[in-house]
Amino acid sequence: MKRTLSILMTAALAAALAPSALALEVVKNDKLKLDINGRGQMIGVGQVAVPDPYRDHARVYLFMKQARLGFKGAYEDIKFETQFSFGGENTNGSNTDLGMLDFVADLPIKPLGPETSLKVGQFRVPYGREGITDRGYMNFAERSIATMASYQTRDYGLALQRYSGKFAATMGVFSGGGRNVPQRYLPEVLGVPEVVARLGYNDGVDEDIYHVVGTDVDLTRTTKAAYVNALFMQDTIIGHGVVQNLRTIDKNLLIDSNYNPFIIAGPNNAAGTTGGANTLQRGRTWFVGGDAVLRHPLANGHLIETEAQVDWGGFYNRYGSIHIASARAQVAYHVKPYQIGVRWAGLMLDKNAGYINGGVKRSPGMGSVIHEVTPSLTWHIKKHNLKIVADAPLYLNMPVFIEKGVGAYVFASQPGQVTTLTTGGNTVVRRTVMEGRMMLQFMF
Repeated sequence: MKRTLSILMTAALAAALAPSALALEVVKNDKLKLDINGRGQMIGVGQVAVPDPYRDHARVYLFMKQARLGFKGAYEDIKFETQFSFGGENTNGSNTDLGMLDFVADLPIKPLGPETSLKVGQFRVPYGREGITDRGYMNFAERSIATMASYQTRDYGLALQRYSGKFAATMGVFSGGGRNVPQRYLPEVLGVPEVVARLGYNDGVDEDIYHVVGTDVDLTRTTKAAYVNALFMQDTIIGHGVVQNLRTIDKNLLIDSNYNPFIIAGPNNAAGTTGGANTLQRGRTWFVGGDAVLRHPLANGHLIETEAQVDWGGFYNRYGSIHIASARAQVAYHVKPYQIGVRWAGLMLDKNAGYINGGVKRSPGMGSVIHEVTPSLTWHIKKHNLKIVADAPLYLNMPVFIEKGVGAYVFASQPGQVTTLTTGGNTVVRRTVMEGRMMLQFMF
């Protein structure tokens, strides 16, 4: 064990001293190939124009956003990949303490052809380009507000994937409960597990469906891709709750009980009663969407990149239905080693969205569109291995929750703080909020 740890520490140190590599080869022989990789991200955030009657209108934050370590390789024709998180992106919770993001094997299915395999383990749910994109290869400090609507994050399950020339397709079946769920054998009323499909055309933009990058700093030819996605799940009642609501992290707004008043509703929904084990209903969740990307090299090493994505989702059970919509479009111009970009994103919650307590909706008016306009500037000092990303999102019509005597919380950063509205004297307002962010990334 000590010898293994010494090898890994030496590998990490060697990689740090050679930042031009994207991974460090640890083992390579006739049967086994193993690479080690890691990423660190430091981020500073400044907020201005926050309407706060109790604290400063301007705030400054500094976080260790990501600290990740991963392994990727193959044993004969079986591929495997693992990734663990140790930074501030995790919070303590019953299914997040482990910090495991990916632990997956790709098993070839030879009777169906050489480009067909079965992914088994915990990995990214293949829905939506921005959600699948690896954070180490983005030229924005954060994903857009559009991901708050449709982001599916990681889950455990299995997925069949097939590639035929420039066409790619995958269909997966997942638990719907998110990542790192502990073994708890509770009574159930079974529904339909989360079924996800993604298919489309990929002309060299991505390595495969599950490995997506947000920019290509070494582009030499025009590349393009377009995909459609679909997701469906009928929730399972388990113990005193339902699977989707038992997530402690990575909830999108459609299945967040702070914004979906029906997901844990009891027989007296008008009074905001939370259902018990015998009164909860198996809600149905669905999403459909599409995304596309085009990258084109220009003269003298310049290049231009564009992306777009739209998503529409819904949830319904016997107590009611709710919908959510989002869209994103971005363009970037690259002049080595710099890239200038701008992104627009829109998020629209249902008019019925809101936190209900005591029969009263505590977050009224959530149905109008929230806009984000974010310019960015990236300096690729050593490509993605060492870079500085600066961006400045401008949020229009942004909800701000004001807790009496404490201060204001911006919805895009702290959506869970909507629960402060259950206390008398707390309010929600819509404002324009500006941020400035700077992130340093180092990766091997």
